[in-house]
Amino acid sequence: MDFKTLSLSQEGKILYLSLNRPEKRNAINTLMLAELEQCVPMIAARSDVGVVVLRGEGKAFSSGTDLDELGELARSGNIPGFRGMVRKLQRAFAEIEYLEKAVIAAVHGYALGAALELILACDLRIATEEARFSIPEVSLGIIPDLGGSHRLSRIVGVGRAKELILTGRMISAQEAERIGLVNKVVPPEQLRDTATAWAEEIMRNGLAAVGLAKRAVDMSFPLSSSAGLELAGIIQSLLISGESFREEGKQKGARG
Repeated sequence: MDFKTLSLSQEGKILYLSLNRPEKRNAINTLMLAELEQCVPMIAARSDVGVVVLRGEGKAFSSGTDLDELGELARSGNIPGFRGMVRKLQRAFAEIEYLEKAVIAAVHGYALGAALELILACDLRIATEEARFSIPEVSLGIIPDLGGSHRLSRIVGVGRAKELILTGRMISAQEAERIGLVNKVVPPEQLRDTATAWAEEIMRNGLAAVGLAKRAVDMSFPLSSSAGLELAGIIQSLLISGESFREEGKQKGARG
């Protein structure tokens, strides 16, 4: 399927999914979100894809929301219609979170606003040394509405999340790594190779287990300890009775 705002390439079982509006600094518009919502479920159904690396074409990962389009939506004055549209747009990032495959965000340049919200929906985040991050919606008189107010606190804690959201402050890649927003900072020339190496490391494991381990972690946040343990037990019972566990066991036994 051809997309206007995304591009896909594949090496082995690694799928590189790129935001592809470099002339607009990969600004995220409604078309890009709609295409993400279409694309990710297609990836979910593909057995030839083990890990997804999300990146941006051109000079930066993404400048965030397309403000020209946002302004047009604001001028329409249709508040109920806008709320319905926001719910639809939120589903695009939710598809990434729900995908039962690991998603690695490879960030260069900057990830601002909605772009930062996008990488929060990914599982791992690698950034180049010069990368910058901010979630500046309050400076425009609005709030993060694509998951930032929810996912950011899970990743960096409530205090840090409020600090970033309420100040709209720009932070460096090094600061982002220190507070846990990104997992690793690398020189620009090492970004792709590092993301690829991480993807290959993940793919040496049982991919069904990777996908369900990801979902177990995400789904356990709002649960009590007992409910979280019950969820883990249910998932484990599915995996341990399946072909993938038996195959992995045979291979590990042969190697041992």
